Amino acid sequence: MSDIGMILDRIGRKLVTEVAPKLEGDYSGGHAGMSGLMAVMAGEAWDGAADRLVNEIAGMRGLFALAGKEVAIDQSPSMKISDLTIERNALAGYLIALQMSLEAREDDEAKSLNVKIWMHLMATAMARMPSPPDFPDAE
Repeated sequence: MSDIGMILDRIGRKLVTEVAPKLEGDYSGGHAGMSGLMAVMAGEAWDGAADRLVNEIAGMRGLFALAGKEVAIDQSPSMKISDLTIERNALAGYLIALQMSLEAREDDEAKSLNVKIWMHLMATAMARMPSPPDFPDAE
């Protein structure tokens, strides 16, 4: 069994729906419930991590193309999350520098590209937000 997302989801759901309701005391039940929620959300994050990183990288590279900027960042050697994260973080450093230079300018082209950068940042922040799990009511 190597589906990390599914494993975390099953562990989390078991904790929330079966273990937490049977524990005595607010602390024990609450702790088990929160651990279960975190496991479910971690499973969801794990499942979408590579896709999210690939989309973030493509978005940043697209912004650099719009700006007519070359970035000296090689593409990831694999689709491993660790490799994609290195590429994304390196590109983010260039994006920060680009945005700083745009914010110092007053022309319409700079303002337009700056808006696109903010839209990209908002979209990536939203993509990282976990969705609320759909647990049945406790008995």
